[in-house]
Amino acid sequence: MSSSKKIAIIAIDFDNDISKLGVNTPIVGYGNVLKVANDYALSSPQDSDLNVIFTALKLYNDLIKSGGSSAEVVLVAGDASSSSKAGIKISDELDRVLAGVGVSDVIVVVDSAEDEKVLPIIQSKVNVVGVERVIVEQLRGVEETYVLLGRYLRKILEERRFSKVFLGFPGILILIYSVFLMINLVTYVSPVISLLIAILLIFKGFGLDEAVSKWWRMSPITRISLILTTLSVAMTGVIFYISLASRGYNYDVNSIVLYLSNTVPFFLLSLIPLIVGRLTLRVLRRSIKIWRDLIALTLLLIFYQFLTRVLEVMSSLQPTDVQQVMIILNEYRITNMLFIYIIVIMSVSAILYIVEKKFMRTY
Repeated sequence: MSSSKKIAIIAIDFDNDISKLGVNTPIVGYGNVLKVANDYALSSPQDSDLNVIFTALKLYNDLIKSGGSSAEVVLVAGDASSSSKAGIKISDELDRVLAGVGVSDVIVVVDSAEDEKVLPIIQSKVNVVGVERVIVEQLRGVEETYVLLGRYLRKILEERRFSKVFLGFPGILILIYSVFLMINLVTYVSPVISLLIAILLIFKGFGLDEAVSKWWRMSPITRISLILTTLSVAMTGVIFYISLASRGYNYDVNSIVLYLSNTVPFFLLSLIPLIVGRLTLRVLRRSIKIWRDLIALTLLLIFYQFLTRVLEVMSSLQPTDVQQVMIILNEYRITNMLFIYIIVIMSVSAILYIVEKKFMRTY
């Protein structure tokens, strides 16, 4: 290794288990990291993060023995509450390390796929020349399997990132079942639980939980608008259920028109607090992107007017099948007006987007 280069071995404690010792990260220097590792080994000898720290120390020793005297070992930690907070904290600590130590290359030591989430953050700041993935060897046997299961169960009970998934959500499902059992509505348990599971999968699958968390942290205005929108959507769901029950869960054309008439306007209006909240935030920040929220609000009002008009016509004429619905829409030229509105708004949006880009390049 060239003497002009300095390499750092960075041990990642993604969920900040090391904070149990009362120490603050980042921890820089072989002696400091070794002391923390020994103290942590005495307090939590079974934690996998301990293997990460000692692996980083071993890599440091190997580099020194091979003639790479210009090296350093570092321990950085994230946050147990959420992945986004952990990434932000590790990024800040890495900035402080790079400013103080002045390394050109790093080797990252991790012990799980979750810890590897920080790799893009590190790669954006410094050249990563290696990633050491620590895999703890386990003896094969029934007794060792029980010990391993006990460790995982303790992690589920003690660490919040695991407990909220393996304990929190099942607890909600059991609570729902118990409540429906007490009020003698057991027949509705399956659809309600299926709906909750579907919502959870959608949120996790599309990363909506991180987006909501990011929005929640933006400002009090955003939090208030998000709460109002959530309450409005929930009320829309209740109204939809009442409408279904009032028609005996029928799915003929007139029943569907009634369901939509009772719920669609409320659903569209429930989005207004969200848009207005973001619009207010951009006004306060004097952002040129304010036009985006104005366009979104305009589109929402147009769709509200369009759907309200369509549902009024259908309610008065009461078609019996889908073919009659299409004939009515064609005769009243409602869809034609909608397309014209959309084309005009798309054209205006394209012009405003070009203006925004030119403004951003100018300033």
